[in-house]
Amino acid sequence: MNIYFKQLLEWMNQNASIEEQVLIQALFLLRVHYSLAGIVVICQRIFTLVGDDELPEFRDELNTLKIISRLQDSEEYSHFFSETTDRNKHKLTPLRPYTGDSGICDLLLIQAGLSRNNERFDTVIIWFLEQIFHFQKNVHTLKLYSHYLKGDGSIKLKDQKGSRVYNAFLAIRLLGDPSNEDILEQVEKLLTKNGPKQLIHLMSAGSEDKRLNEVFYALKLFLSQIWQKNRLKNKKKRREFLHRIGLKHQKLILQRYGSLSIAIQPLEDVDEIHRGLVSEVFEDDEIEEDEPPLEPLFTFFLAEQSDLIRGFYASKSTSQHVEAANVGLVWTKWRLSLNSIQDVFRLCQPSKADTSLILRAKLALILSLLTGRSVSELTAPRFSQNADQNNIAIQYDHTLSAYVLSVLAGTPTLKTKPEESKFHVPWTKKLHLVLPSELNDLVSQVKNLGITRHHMAVERDVSELINRLPKELEISLKSIKDLLPRLLYEHSQGDLAVVKAVTNASGRNYDNLIHYASFEQRQLEQLWAACLRTIKINIPEYIYSSNKRVGSPIGIKIIEIQNEITRIKKRINQAAEQKDWQTLFDNLTLYTELWMNLATAGRGIKQPFPKWISQQGWALIQDKHHQDESTDRYVPLTAAFIKQIQVLRGLMRMLGDQVEPRVDLSSYALQLCDPHQIEGLGRNWARKLVRSDNNQLPGRFKDAGLGHWVRGRYPWDMLSVFPVSTFKQQWLDVQENLQKQLGFECLDVFDFFKNLNIPTFVVTKEIKTVQAETKPRIQYSENDVKEWLENSEYESYCQLIFEENPEPNVSFELGHVLASHLAKNTNIDLPQAIKAYCAYIRDKTKIPLFVQLPQKANRTWLTSENSFSTWCYIEQNLLDLIQKDLEHLPEHQNCEVEIGRLLVVLSMYSQLCRVSHLQAMLEFIASDQHIVAMGNSRLVELTVNNDRSVTKIRRTVLLSPYVSTLILVDRQYLQPRLKEILAQSRNQQRTAWQKCFNTYLKQIGIKSTLSLAQWLKALQQNVMLNSTPLIAGYIAGQVLTEDLSINELLRLSEYEKLTIGLDSTEPESEIEIGDEQLHLSDILAMIQQLKGESRSSIWLKQLANNKTNHYSVNLLTCFVQWLILRCDAEELSLQNRNMIHLHLAIVSAGILGFSEDLTKDSQIDEDVFQKWMELTQEHFPHRKHLAAWNRFRDFLIQLNDDRIRLQKRTAHQASAKVFSKNEVRQIVQILQSVESGVSDAALRLEIQRHFRLSAAMGVRRSETLHLRPLDIDEDMLRIRPYGEHQLKTLGSERVVPMNLLSQTIQKGLDNIYKNKKDSILMSDENSGHRPFFDQISQILKKVTGDVDLSLHHLRHTFASAYTLKCLQTVVDFKALTIELPWLQTWMPSNEQFNTLVGNEGQVGQGIKAISRVLGHLHESTTLKHYIHILFLATYAYSMQQQQPNLHTAFFNRVMSRSNLFRHFQAINQQNGNLKYELRDTIEKYVLKKIESQRWVIYAQKIGNSTGKVIKHDLFQKIEDIERYLISGQGQPQLDIESWKRALITMANIPSGKRGSNIGRHPLLTQGKLARLPELLRAVDFNSAQEILERFDYLERNQSDTYNWLIKKWLYESNVTKVLMHFTAEDEPMLSILTEHQFFPIVMKHNKYDYFRIMSQQASLSAVRWVLAWLSVRYLVIRDHIRI
Repeated sequence: MNIYFKQLLEWMNQNASIEEQVLIQALFLLRVHYSLAGIVVICQRIFTLVGDDELPEFRDELNTLKIISRLQDSEEYSHFFSETTDRNKHKLTPLRPYTGDSGICDLLLIQAGLSRNNERFDTVIIWFLEQIFHFQKNVHTLKLYSHYLKGDGSIKLKDQKGSRVYNAFLAIRLLGDPSNEDILEQVEKLLTKNGPKQLIHLMSAGSEDKRLNEVFYALKLFLSQIWQKNRLKNKKKRREFLHRIGLKHQKLILQRYGSLSIAIQPLEDVDEIHRGLVSEVFEDDEIEEDEPPLEPLFTFFLAEQSDLIRGFYASKSTSQHVEAANVGLVWTKWRLSLNSIQDVFRLCQPSKADTSLILRAKLALILSLLTGRSVSELTAPRFSQNADQNNIAIQYDHTLSAYVLSVLAGTPTLKTKPEESKFHVPWTKKLHLVLPSELNDLVSQVKNLGITRHHMAVERDVSELINRLPKELEISLKSIKDLLPRLLYEHSQGDLAVVKAVTNASGRNYDNLIHYASFEQRQLEQLWAACLRTIKINIPEYIYSSNKRVGSPIGIKIIEIQNEITRIKKRINQAAEQKDWQTLFDNLTLYTELWMNLATAGRGIKQPFPKWISQQGWALIQDKHHQDESTDRYVPLTAAFIKQIQVLRGLMRMLGDQVEPRVDLSSYALQLCDPHQIEGLGRNWARKLVRSDNNQLPGRFKDAGLGHWVRGRYPWDMLSVFPVSTFKQQWLDVQENLQKQLGFECLDVFDFFKNLNIPTFVVTKEIKTVQAETKPRIQYSENDVKEWLENSEYESYCQLIFEENPEPNVSFELGHVLASHLAKNTNIDLPQAIKAYCAYIRDKTKIPLFVQLPQKANRTWLTSENSFSTWCYIEQNLLDLIQKDLEHLPEHQNCEVEIGRLLVVLSMYSQLCRVSHLQAMLEFIASDQHIVAMGNSRLVELTVNNDRSVTKIRRTVLLSPYVSTLILVDRQYLQPRLKEILAQSRNQQRTAWQKCFNTYLKQIGIKSTLSLAQWLKALQQNVMLNSTPLIAGYIAGQVLTEDLSINELLRLSEYEKLTIGLDSTEPESEIEIGDEQLHLSDILAMIQQLKGESRSSIWLKQLANNKTNHYSVNLLTCFVQWLILRCDAEELSLQNRNMIHLHLAIVSAGILGFSEDLTKDSQIDEDVFQKWMELTQEHFPHRKHLAAWNRFRDFLIQLNDDRIRLQKRTAHQASAKVFSKNEVRQIVQILQSVESGVSDAALRLEIQRHFRLSAAMGVRRSETLHLRPLDIDEDMLRIRPYGEHQLKTLGSERVVPMNLLSQTIQKGLDNIYKNKKDSILMSDENSGHRPFFDQISQILKKVTGDVDLSLHHLRHTFASAYTLKCLQTVVDFKALTIELPWLQTWMPSNEQFNTLVGNEGQVGQGIKAISRVLGHLHESTTLKHYIHILFLATYAYSMQQQQPNLHTAFFNRVMSRSNLFRHFQAINQQNGNLKYELRDTIEKYVLKKIESQRWVIYAQKIGNSTGKVIKHDLFQKIEDIERYLISGQGQPQLDIESWKRALITMANIPSGKRGSNIGRHPLLTQGKLARLPELLRAVDFNSAQEILERFDYLERNQSDTYNWLIKKWLYESNVTKVLMHFTAEDEPMLSILTEHQFFPIVMKHNKYDYFRIMSQQASLSAVRWVLAWLSVRYLVIRDHIRI
């Protein structure tokens, strides 16, 4: 503590009791200096100036100062009595060297010159004293002063805000000079007659007297700081301040804020609710620009819209929106069609009526399209040789007869200019882009305008131009600017560095990559031209380009590297020959280090050697390691290079103490004492070379190899489908090519180089990578935030935040600044402090600023040093011994060994790589449940734990022949022991499994401390490095997805259903409603408070007072009242109160949090209701979520309101079901026919089109229903809202590529588009909308036999089929398709899948592309609800691994060696499928021995009799012809012209009535291609089939009778009455008809004899339809046309 302050306090307390805080408050008011020099004199002076009744506002502090003034002079305390009386004497004042630091204290110690002006000067001092008191109260803070007074004296009061006090003091001191008496008088009068605000105004006006102006200026600034709250009211300063903040928020690179690094990213490509600014805050202060960890400390979200509750829910998905923005998909809603691009070109053609601004706007717009730059950069191009600061220059080239645009290429922002080096290639900043000659006229006209500056009106006119284009084309500034980046991205296989180099696009990943990537100028100019030619923009070739490079200024010259490598190799050989060991070692180390840089594209760290290299060649690279391991990466190394490392290690071992470094015998790490460098060659040279190499590596593969990624493009994320094997192969191809080019080879020509040293890996200690220590969370209050914000540094921010119209962006920026300051205090829980700050901002200003803290289990990446090093150990020490043991199983030894062996087999060959999953399988084996045999497949259904679900989920396991055989052979032996272990507690069980595992390893000769958990995690790494992270995440139980059930597989494979099933009834844990949600929702907060009250009457009374102007809130209030009344009790139980609170939390989240505003006129139908449910399903436990929405549905229905159009039903969990290809085909066939139950052929066509569109694109039923021809945009279909039609979620707006549709559907849509119909689903202009979903639903159930299948499952089918196709790029499906042959046709074609992923191919983004086409923001939603096939891909992976042979493995356990070998030979000789047939043989043998147990249940193939109606061929042909003639769509395989002629002939047959021109056969149906008989009614479908079958039989057996009957109908019939003339001669024919069960009946009609057939068996309309079409067919055949 300050010794002077301590002395003063002690002295004062000798006479009166004064509290420390009271004294500080008084000294604070006076701004007393740290030294307290002369304080008694100062206080005495105050009370000579100020009377007891003056300044009452500050009376308490003045009373304390009065006590100081009465202290008696003492030698001991002389310091407090120092004084001076004349400021003109050259003698130190008591406060020196601190004069002026307080201002007022210094002034009180001096008097004016000895003259009559002392009184005036005192009046000024009294005024200044009062203003100082107000300054301290309004501007300074007690806390800051207290820190100052108790500090070390280094802080100055006059710094920062105190500077205005200091300047005011200097001005007043000047007034005490005798030479300034005249101005003292003027100032004194002014001060005594005016208040502070008037003084500010008067002093601002100034004076002609220069001296007076100086005084006025100082006093005006001082007063404005006290009395004008907002110093930034000066519009210019305010604008500048906001502009500076805006510039910071536009920088999309990592920015430093003290020890924090912050990455800002705007969310623009999203709906209005989720739009806003996001910033990720990283705590590591050693982050380089391109290398942040994946998981930030916390994330800010500033919502663009102002609704707080919506902002709260939107903030929960910010990370998913950031991922979506970064991922780089081909099919986005901003994609422009070729037609749209041509429309933009036409729009930009100049016309005579164009003003100069319009001409400039047209040029800016077309240049934006051609260069990928924003319009604002292009409004004032320079027509000179060089690009200006705006990057644009245009010159006319006479040779090309075209204008050439010079632009600055994308370049990195470097702290220092790179030094020149022989290793660097020539570099340039420019690209030359030749403009199409069609633009010559426009460019010439703009050139003639003589532009010199930018003009805001040009940008306005650009927007006006775009508004002239049709809205349905979705042309916007963004879509125009994004066109070229998309084309470049596709043509460069997804290389973002190419996009950056050409367009200078901004963004974190762009700016990272350009530090390393450089490209030939000519190459990029040609690529640019090639891209534009694909959209029919003809670009002349630029002939002047150089081979200089653009992009990174440090491009590597390969020839110089070659020369350097040659020189090093030469020195190595010479040193080896001369046995100069130190030179040899130095150069061999340098050589290997340079090769290491190349092999890993390393960052050039001093110790580049990785610790872990697997036998498969994978190295874990940690050249920019973070604690969370998210920046580590896996890179494959060539065999030659691995051997070279072993050569170097061998030499080091041989030399021993002769060289300083030591070899780490348990890893590949080499600690180099003095790493060598080549002068002029940066350590990261190879990184730049690999990134810039002109190879065919896709962009994402380059990024993966170099470790460049951002959220959304991370290859090792658990939801990534990164094709690891493809990456490995292509990376090694590039490496081998570069090795050869540069001259790298393994140097092992000398004998002593042949002593390779390979490390002996050991089990590393298991280190948990979770949080280092979990501190209890600190809750901060509003007062804490207030205290933080009192810091003077935040004043400018606070003035703009806490004003009448607050500035949201300033609160966002203040969050960053505050976080950087608070981070210095290690006692502060920074994330919680920032959470409190955001809550304070929302509460005081209603600014929607939120912070998201990382979840505990938020680690989504699978890189792990622990697990990978363990796998290296297992590969080296365990695998061979395990495989040898499993290849020749011994006789049963003891249960522990056998259970241990089973654990190993199940984890290695069934990928049960989690202890709880193994446990579930062991429980299955211990029980008597069946393995299901379905053809060659053996299946088991388990319920297992998952990290992202509170309930257990289904995991379906396909067992390989080896695994199923082992289970069957060992089951009886193991069951007793398994039951014993499973009867124990969970912890005891885990201990038992560990013991079994270690016992097994010991049995096969391995002494190891390896734990079962380590083994499983290591296997997960191996699975990932041989397939893809998604499969590794799935087997680890970290991916939430529901597998198809066994019964579902049986149906899809056309087997009979079994009566087995699973009922997962795990209880769900309670959920808590977060404080933020409670705070933002008034009604929810009210219910939270009421939870302590049990009387329902109190609840109802409170709710009755909660009426608002918001319909949504009132509806929710009524819902709560309804829930209370349903309880029908005065006392509400705690369970009921919790239920009401939870129901409200869930329902209000959907209605208030995500969806658009609900008004009293809004209609609530099924689509709206389903939208609400889907919006909230990610945020609440499933069962509770369904219960709440089911209850809300009941409530809405009982309101009996016309606007509520809901049916009574119960929502169930989205079931894991899909359609087979055959089922879809059958459903389409039925939909084309009256078998569908729909008589109207036009409506049938409509239903069929709806179904096929839904199946082909996975769109929702309401989306299909509302598609318009306007939504067909060339090669894509736009799913978008319009009018009253809303999409299910606000993020569902998207485009779907047309290539996903069959050619037939595409043709039909093309026809609809050309004919400008109103709706895709209306088959003609006259047909109104007719509901048809009930008919479709019945047909689905009829075809599949599954009552739970619905139209919505087409989305499940689409998602699952495309995901399986995606996974076919990462694992071999050969074995899978042998077992499940229907999968081959079930998956989409290569062409369809490649359309979806684009030119870069499936390089990790495949599942994101599928998710986006389905209208999901994130793939986790798609996986959780729609994808059910990961178990199939997992099985495909297991079957591509080498598994033990059955005939050698089991001879000690079943049959005998000779017996097994005999079966093996027999199967081989018959060319059978060895593993399946031998498995079947052993299976039968085992089951025969244990007849008491049916451990395998065999599914039966469904026979031909499926209960479905098989249509007669003739019926099918007639329907095909009828459908074609009505719609004109499709193409039946018949000569349709003959049928049209036959119909005309039939229509022309006369009726026979005298004088009548009416035909006998009225063709009442008007088709597009012909008039047709009346259509068959749906109810007549079955009877028409039956009649046709009888006619078919009659024709084949009694052709004369058949022909006679048809002719009777043609020429002698009454068609209306379905009668035919009868004479006595016809009697024999009627007898034959009776024999063939046509049941003819003879009758009289209008005095004539007639007969009618089948009148009792079928309706007249059915008979008429059959006879009509058979007659047409008869006329066709008579014309010798065969069908």
